[in-house]
Amino acid sequence: MKRTRIFAFFACLFVVAAAHAQFISDGNGKSKGSGKPNKAMAFLKGNGPGTWRGLRFAYDRSILKSTAEGSELKQGFNGFTLSYVQSWHVTRTLPLFVEAGGGLSFWRHSYDFSEEDITLETSQNLLGLYIPVNAVYKIKINARMAVKPYTGFYFRLWLTGKEKYESGVGGTTSSDSYTLFGGDGCDWKRFQMGWQIGASLDYNAYNFGFGYGIDFNQVAPEARFGTFSLRVGMDF
Repeated sequence: MKRTRIFAFFACLFVVAAAHAQFISDGNGKSKGSGKPNKAMAFLKGNGPGTWRGLRFAYDRSILKSTAEGSELKQGFNGFTLSYVQSWHVTRTLPLFVEAGGGLSFWRHSYDFSEEDITLETSQNLLGLYIPVNAVYKIKINARMAVKPYTGFYFRLWLTGKEKYESGVGGTTSSDSYTLFGGDGCDWKRFQMGWQIGASLDYNAYNFGFGYGIDFNQVAPEARFGTFSLRVGMDF
């Protein structure tokens, strides 16, 4: 948790320092040395040159992998994330941006087993908040297209997490469900922070991208998520 707080601090520090380096205000709504309106307000609203804002829909393939030596645990989750993002221009001389946003993620893992008169069906469902903060370099190809590689951090807070199972032996079945977050003997953590990298292609107002992220801290005892995402979106 100490390492998580350190990374969060430096991520916030980077955003604040970038804003301060680009725009200096005299507090009266005008920039020092000019009679023009304060450009800091444009920065805060994301209205600088080349900025964007829009919706993103992602398919997520997440693998819960054990960090214990010699363990072969690999549990796959399929899901999606719907989010809103907005960017801010960092420097006047380079097409460098900070992009941040927020959204909802839903992930699901299921497993079925059947052998003779024994059956087992299990599922795990997760719903949480997702907050990305990325540094993006925009490479303009022409008036309609641009490539945007990025890297940064993400924060995830799980709101709910349930596991369900149904078993059958010799025609007799039983079922139950319980929370993953400490209520019924599980010890999953609600908060994760991680590092991510990827790229996107813009075509007019449409956006297509891919990325990979990995958690810094463990979500389950001796296990953490690595996630590959495919995204589509639209700017407005």
